[in-house]
Amino acid sequence: MTTALLDRSRLFADAGTPVDVLTLDDRAFPLPPIPGVGPDSRVTIRNLYDWPRSGDISPDAGVPDAPAPLDPDGEGVVCDEAEGVLLRRLRLGGDGKPIDVDHVRPDGTTALSERRVGARGRVLIAHGADGRPVRAWRRRYDFYADWLDHIVGDDEAFLIVDSKTVAPFAAGYRRRRVTTVHVVHGSHRGPTPGSVRASRQPVFSRLADFDAVAFATEAQAADVRAIVGPRPFLASVAHPVSPVSGSALPPESERAGAVVIARLEPIKRVEDAVAAMRRVHDDTADTADTADDDVMRLDVYGTGSQADVLTALAADDEAIRFHGHTDDPASAMAQASLLLLTSRSEAFGLVLLEAMAAGCLPISYDIAYGPAELIRDGENGWLVPDGDVDALAEAVRVAAGLDPARRAAMRQQARTTASAYSDERIRRRWASVLRTARRRRRTRGGSRRLVAAARRVAGALRRRLRRASR
Repeated sequence: MTTALLDRSRLFADAGTPVDVLTLDDRAFPLPPIPGVGPDSRVTIRNLYDWPRSGDISPDAGVPDAPAPLDPDGEGVVCDEAEGVLLRRLRLGGDGKPIDVDHVRPDGTTALSERRVGARGRVLIAHGADGRPVRAWRRRYDFYADWLDHIVGDDEAFLIVDSKTVAPFAAGYRRRRVTTVHVVHGSHRGPTPGSVRASRQPVFSRLADFDAVAFATEAQAADVRAIVGPRPFLASVAHPVSPVSGSALPPESERAGAVVIARLEPIKRVEDAVAAMRRVHDDTADTADTADDDVMRLDVYGTGSQADVLTALAADDEAIRFHGHTDDPASAMAQASLLLLTSRSEAFGLVLLEAMAAGCLPISYDIAYGPAELIRDGENGWLVPDGDVDALAEAVRVAAGLDPARRAAMRQQARTTASAYSDERIRRRWASVLRTARRRRRTRGGSRRLVAAARRVAGALRRRLRRASR
């Protein structure tokens, strides 16, 4: 999701549109350097808690008294730091969850205090540099809204929300000059046909509150349209992929092995890729004249909760190697012959497109959504039945047994597929969706104003009739 939103931000910035990437997690401060983001570009990352830290909050009336700062040595109080910078002091309850929080400035003064009020209520109070309270909020959403109002000012703006956690707030943030768009990055499918998974239900129940909802594939947009009806504006916008120069790619004779690039979590089912490659290796071991160099290796890149389990599954197979996180997945795909994708679900499968751009042929489970829109089986990759490890292993064998010239031709087909998802094409698609969303917002706004005016006229008429009848 982060990669996709940064790529989208870069697309807009390259076209001359300034982009603010807004983050709400205090642990994200300070942020590490990100290529193409910062003072020298049109993409700026802003953190919610920098606002009270800046002292740029205008005073408001009726602010409650400032609470006493949390004592770092007090009972249950812990300090939260990032890269040596103190971010917060927290008083934890018996369950380990924060009861009270002080967000602090680099000089240690309190910028924002959060205090529990009653059983479930909270109050957030911003402090000036002199320690005096300047503004207070009873709801976190009100805090978010005031920050957005501060950033947007009197400008026309698009608010594009990628996080399903923040989407419920954005659905209720209505401003005349702000067009709201929610980007759905994951599959919505629930346990039964036509159902929506529980984590998506709070947002999907109010998709019509957004001016547009964007999906990475038309197939998912169509499935959601069948569930929520025609009222929400649902659109499909794929992810862009940067082309890889042919001169940077190795010749067919130097391509070797398969790769998996994924989070090592249950949803990615990397154990299926490991099992399939073990079966391929067992077949190879049965061939007496096979040299070690002829064994197709599997290189796994990624981290996650299943790392130890997966490493144990492949402990006795030297041709399966785990490398942990990589900052350069493109190089790994450019050197490999195949990419294996074994996820339970994908909204798009950006890694497939990245592999194709690098000439790395994908072998993927035929899952919703994405693989079937990108892969033409046997032409630019292979699709195998979902969850069929034997079919996955057989596809690897087929790929390995192809004539080198045929494999090279398939790699060119894969690169041609990826070229259709160029920056320019995806930028034009985004421009079309955003223009339509803004037009719909203005139309809906005008309709709401007409309805409100009609209600005012009707109310005034009723009052006049009541007075006349007395």
